[in-house]
Amino acid sequence: MATIRASCETCGDVELTTADVRVRVCINDNRGEYSFRCPVCQMMVVKPAEPRTIDLLIASGVAMDTWRLPAELDEPKTGRPISHDDLLEFHDLLHDDDRWSVAVEHLLDR
Repeated sequence: MATIRASCETCGDVELTTADVRVRVCINDNRGEYSFRCPVCQMMVVKPAEPRTIDLLIASGVAMDTWRLPAELDEPKTGRPISHDDLLEFHDLLHDDDRWSVAVEHLLDR
């Protein structure tokens, strides 16, 4: 089993085995990253990786997962973008107990 040296933001350089590392590649744009749990601090570390690095990790025996961008990114966007004022108004509505009660009653009546 190959030894892989990676860097944890907290602990610095650490040594891992191929079983400790996972590679993820986006099918849509080939963007890749690798992840591991630091053997010292136990924090999960995720780092972006160039295709060359991904190829080296996979050739060393690291398991690879693939994923796709959400389909919602391809949906047409209509209407105006949400503004800061829209968010504040939504926040106020969520904290309006009277409106909340009416909405819950309406859902229960269905």
